[in-house]
Amino acid sequence: MEELFQLLTRNIHFNITELSSKTWNQNWRVPEGLISIIGLKHGKNPVFYYGVTANYREEYVINKGISENGNKFINVRVYFKFDRKDILEKEKYIVANGFHGLLLCVKIDKDKFVKVAEKLLLQEYRSGDPHIVEVLEKMKDRNVFNSVEESIRYIANRDYNWLIGRLKYKAGLLNYSGEGYWLLPLKTNMEITRGFKVTEKEIIVDLENVELFKNYIVYVDTKSRIVRYNRYRLCKSGFSLVDEIRKQMRDDICPWCGGKLKLIKTKKGEFLGCSNYPKCLYRRFLKKGEENRLKVERSENVSYDQSLLIR
Repeated sequence: MEELFQLLTRNIHFNITELSSKTWNQNWRVPEGLISIIGLKHGKNPVFYYGVTANYREEYVINKGISENGNKFINVRVYFKFDRKDILEKEKYIVANGFHGLLLCVKIDKDKFVKVAEKLLLQEYRSGDPHIVEVLEKMKDRNVFNSVEESIRYIANRDYNWLIGRLKYKAGLLNYSGEGYWLLPLKTNMEITRGFKVTEKEIIVDLENVELFKNYIVYVDTKSRIVRYNRYRLCKSGFSLVDEIRKQMRDDICPWCGGKLKLIKTKKGEFLGCSNYPKCLYRRFLKKGEENRLKVERSENVSYDQSLLIR
């Protein structure tokens, strides 16, 4: 939370107060911090007061299944799990003090996701799980990867970028990394915000539930160190989220890492590949008429393998 508070206080619209049960002597639990959002242009209120908590645990899982066309697949997912009792106690403090709400803060870290995903997949592969072994071996052969480890690295990056790409699109933040702190409102219009999964003991943030991230209140990009607040939620009418997204969409930028896409010619045909290869494995076929429309440089200095293209 210290990093989050430091980044927020660099923005003139935010004030932060750290809270603790000892210093505030309350009968209920208190959030770790109080955020004041001040002086927003066209703001619905002159000042917003939110409690914020980041007391969660992360759980990584490998999902296995069979697609409609009969192909086996695997993917890695992460879940941020908050203790429901803890959250309900902290909400009492929010209500008693007349704040606008409680924000559940999760931190998305690409390096951590990829590292944990690779470790899980490698463990299951070495343990001989037949489903995972079959998928990884087929991917290695289909894409002419040098090793199963490269297949694992591809899946870890693919799953992260798929999750974060959808999330950024829904939130209207395509120009940002998606990494960093997301402050999500526990409630919207007096009801649990759509997208949270609520069980008897936990309140769960699932990155696949992108509707939840559409309702974010504050996003702090730890890569660019930029703070964004949700004008759709905090400001008066006149802001179009759809127009904001359209302005940010570009076909010549890699959706995985933000690098420049280059036109690559191989014996197997033309495709767009990321200029950050081999660190980034993103590639895709050209869309109809795209070669003339896109202003991309042809690859001169980047060496690509001649593997089968990934659809």
